[in-house]
Amino acid sequence: MKFDRLIKVFSLGGGAVLVLAALGCQAATKNQRAVINQPAVVADGSSIDKPPVVLSYESTKPVIKHSLKILPVPFMVQAPYGNWGLPYQEACEEASMIMAAEYFKGNKSLRLSAADADKAILQLVEWQKQERGFYEDTTANEVASILQDYFKLTARVMSYDAGLIRQAIDSGNLVLVPAAGRKLGNPYFRRPGPLYHMLLIKGYQGDELITNDPGTRRGENYRYAEKIVAQAAHDWNGGQVETGAAVMIIVSPAQVK
Repeated sequence: MKFDRLIKVFSLGGGAVLVLAALGCQAATKNQRAVINQPAVVADGSSIDKPPVVLSYESTKPVIKHSLKILPVPFMVQAPYGNWGLPYQEACEEASMIMAAEYFKGNKSLRLSAADADKAILQLVEWQKQERGFYEDTTANEVASILQDYFKLTARVMSYDAGLIRQAIDSGNLVLVPAAGRKLGNPYFRRPGPLYHMLLIKGYQGDELITNDPGTRRGENYRYAEKIVAQAAHDWNGGQVETGAAVMIIVSPAQVK
């Protein structure tokens, strides 16, 4: 903050003096720019053979603490019929990807029907088993490759950054975050909560991130304090989730060739 002070002195006669002080407060603004141009990397360390995407974020306005932004992303729970057996207990990544895909397809529904959600999960699980050999506990890089190959979207894995999350959402894009699920502290999770989890961030207000969390039927527009998400953000890491890298996946429409 910069403060400007203006002091005026007036003589009232008889030796009396009136002093008026005016204080002005001006918030400094600063241009910000983040360039994302690294390709997603699959589990074996090789790059996905896709052209890089450059997402530019510009800001010339000061951040308003209580500004609100929510993207209209359809919600679904990862167990559409309340069956938490396999494959549904492992389907948080699938549900997060499906919600993102429906948003970019222009689906205006507030929620996916149980039938549509269930069908989409089972189809994606089967595709992964055929094409990848497994569907459980997919890492951020593996999720990015599925978003590109199956859903034909653009996905980039980056280090977790709350500022870039807001900028991505301001640009109409979505963010998926892999997490140590028990660190999220969601009271609606089945105890003790998932070891590994994934959720979709679609908005923000002040210090809160607004999510579609597929791990609970109460996950639509569920708000987490940003500091909680930052603490919980960890990739799979072979089951040692709490020591996994703090990353996120920015999802955007397919590039126009």
